[in-house]
Amino acid sequence: MAKLNKKLYIRVFAIAVLICLVSMTGAHVINTNFGSIEVMDLNIDDSNGNNIACTIYRPKTATAENPAPCVVTLHGSYDSKETQDYTCLELARRGIVAITMDCDGHGDSANYKTNPMDAFFMVTANPGSNFEDITTSPGSGMCDVVNYVYNSLAFVDNSQIGITGHSLGAKMANACLAYNKIQEYYGGVNQVAAVFLMGNQQLAVDGVWLDHLNYDPDDTPDSGDEIPLYYDVDYGVNAGKYDENNYSTPDAGAPKNFYKSDNARTLINELDNYNLAEGEAVEVDKIYKGTVQGSDEEYIRVLYTPTETHILNHYSLATTANLVDFFQNAFAAPNPISNSNLTIQFKWMFNTLGVIGFFMAVVSFGCILLTTNYFGSLTVKKEEEIYVPAAPKGAGNIALYWILLAAGAAIPASFMLKLESWIGGHLGEMGISRCLFGTKIWPQGLTLEQGMWTASAGLVGLVLFFLGYWLIGKKNGVKPEQWNLKISLGGAGKTVLLAAAAVGMGYAITLFAKYFFQVDFRLMSYVVKVPSSDDFLVALRFMPLFAIFFFANALCQNLSNMIAGRKEWLNILICCVANIVGLAVIWIIQYSMFIGTGVLKLNGTRVMLSWPLFINLCICTVVSRIFYKKTGKVYIGALINTIMFAVIACANTMTLVCNNWWF
Repeated sequence: MAKLNKKLYIRVFAIAVLICLVSMTGAHVINTNFGSIEVMDLNIDDSNGNNIACTIYRPKTATAENPAPCVVTLHGSYDSKETQDYTCLELARRGIVAITMDCDGHGDSANYKTNPMDAFFMVTANPGSNFEDITTSPGSGMCDVVNYVYNSLAFVDNSQIGITGHSLGAKMANACLAYNKIQEYYGGVNQVAAVFLMGNQQLAVDGVWLDHLNYDPDDTPDSGDEIPLYYDVDYGVNAGKYDENNYSTPDAGAPKNFYKSDNARTLINELDNYNLAEGEAVEVDKIYKGTVQGSDEEYIRVLYTPTETHILNHYSLATTANLVDFFQNAFAAPNPISNSNLTIQFKWMFNTLGVIGFFMAVVSFGCILLTTNYFGSLTVKKEEEIYVPAAPKGAGNIALYWILLAAGAAIPASFMLKLESWIGGHLGEMGISRCLFGTKIWPQGLTLEQGMWTASAGLVGLVLFFLGYWLIGKKNGVKPEQWNLKISLGGAGKTVLLAAAAVGMGYAITLFAKYFFQVDFRLMSYVVKVPSSDDFLVALRFMPLFAIFFFANALCQNLSNMIAGRKEWLNILICCVANIVGLAVIWIIQYSMFIGTGVLKLNGTRVMLSWPLFINLCICTVVSRIFYKKTGKVYIGALINTIMFAVIACANTMTLVCNNWWF
């Protein structure tokens, strides 16, 4: 049996658990503001009987006797309510009740739509008859949550309810306001007092912002019955200077110049007190105050332009400070604190520690299992039995080695976006721009596109592996039996059991964190959270796609690329770089041009959403290598990677209701 250091593995596992405990304890303490905020989950049935999963951040100062303002927030596409907890934390620290919700088809909310983003494409400044009733209003549940808050939460001052969201969530905030304004027109109540948009725009027609809703009750454009409904609410827009999806305009150009645009001027000119002329820039961060259409009450308008990309909005200190500034000006915050006084950076740090601890726990627990009598048969008897490819000799072979390594990086990157757009294109033009096509087998658009690409990359890797064997290895006397690819049925069963147990231990720690501390482990939108039973079943169906890549990658790296005579850390580093360099080139091309010219060369959504692959493609190399060095086989590491990354991907994204079995 290969030399295994059980004491070391136990020590590392103990450190991993300690890191996770520090993560969950620290995140919980910050998330509750040292016990002054009560954080609790809440499930609401919408007007059609579908579940909406929410989490409430209730400052203990908010009571029926002392009701507080409330802000409802909604995440962006492919995310979940947990990604808005930084927003909720900072509002609750200031005495404002905050509620974060899962959009339908996301997180723990009901999944009942073929396209949970349908409302995103339906909402313009020309709302029609579907906005007249809450059962048909396209607000992705936000209208229902606001209605619940307005009528059911005694500790909320229902004259001070705000709504906000990022990307998809911001568009739904607009939809929620439109629904409420139409209810008001028919004699009901506008339950919304303030709107703050992150990474999306005020409602428009053909890209042009209107200073009012152009309500069209007969759903016939330009029929003459349109009713103007003006925005007599407080309104703020957070427009990132490098937002890939928004704020480019014909007159001002790149998003960084949005404050000079007609649309930005429209935002301010909604107030009676201002009439910014063409060519006049909006003063960024200024709180503009004035009446709307002669109203008795004054309202505010403000434009913020932080230096950040779309995906960073709801994680950044700058945008969070802007949001706090807006709502403290819109509402009477019970506990006003400067918007520069933030604690989310500490929660971010503790959440990130948890991700590190999770990966350490999975690997170290897997190593501990290998030291047991039952799983010990999976290890090699002698370290000499572990195949280590010889370093290429001669200029020709050395050049060929590096050419094949480079090809393995470049070829998959060259077709990634084309393949993903082709998959999305099965839904038509809307699917080409976003990851919205799925099947009954694989009902998650983003996971399907990335899963198909990684599987294709794995097949390319296999072709290059055998090409390298034929051109180099075979001539140098390498025989396939040296690769130790044969495995008995019993060995295969133990391999599956060990991999499942190792990943299961990581998720047991995650479950503990959620149950006792109400936190998860994450780095921005890279979230390690306990999957629902439905998400886990979806992950099982995606595992074959992931397995193609992780088994092929383990084969290429351990049996071809990590050569003898090179330091182990350097072998791992080179293979990590080889895994991510193609993706890195895509990012460099995209953002160097975007920052310089304001123009996106490649699909903005798909490039932006590919960033978690950097983590996966590096971690998988380390995991694969650790278990290969102990077993002489590629299987355990590849299977751990398959299970682990499939569950991570499927537990925090958008799930579709699909009627088609195949493409």
